[in-house]
Amino acid sequence: MGRAFPSTSSTAEPMPTPKFFRSLSRGWLSLLAILPLIALLSGFLPLDFSRPAPLVGDAKRQAELREHWQNGDLIVLVRHAERCDRSSAPCLGNVDGITVRGGLSAHAIGQDFAALGLANADILSSEQVRAVQTATSMFGQAPQEQEWLYNCEGSMLRQALQHKIAHRNLILVTHSECIEDLEHSVSVDDPATPDYASTLFVLSETDKSPRLLGYIDADQWPLNVSGR
Repeated sequence: MGRAFPSTSSTAEPMPTPKFFRSLSRGWLSLLAILPLIALLSGFLPLDFSRPAPLVGDAKRQAELREHWQNGDLIVLVRHAERCDRSSAPCLGNVDGITVRGGLSAHAIGQDFAALGLANADILSSEQVRAVQTATSMFGQAPQEQEWLYNCEGSMLRQALQHKIAHRNLILVTHSECIEDLEHSVSVDDPATPDYASTLFVLSETDKSPRLLGYIDADQWPLNVSGR
């Protein structure tokens, strides 16, 4: 007599329906969608900004910039104007300096800084010819030259803060790699290369961490930072 097996017809689980699979899929997709946000808020993923926000078209931040300028709270980094050795345009002087076109652009930007007011500003420049020519074109006089505004790797923010005098704005005519170095030290993981003669405004108040206010490219001047 053969062995009897119990019937499974009454205990077998019903097969999931297509609707069940669709619901399950939607649930997993929703979970996967919010995981990066959860990780970001938990600090597992770094914030990644490639460049500070532009000041153009933002009246609120322009007003903030004017206020801090009047208080002498700003560190301002200006990249030198167009390099002559990387352009077919006529040179302003030596080939290791800037172009005539770059000099004119720097002069125009200097006029906008004059509209902001330079009575409470200190102006420093890299020793490189292209930076000195840019600063001279901007402000009509030779700047104080500083070696650290060219050899700046890993030290730009520290040096800038050391040279910043309370209640006086500090204008630094420097190089793209130095601007990127400072951005990285403040908050930017992967800084983008700033354009020629672009300007980065950094808020540096006493007993507070530095904060990037934003930038202005050379062709975005003039704008309402001077309240005109």
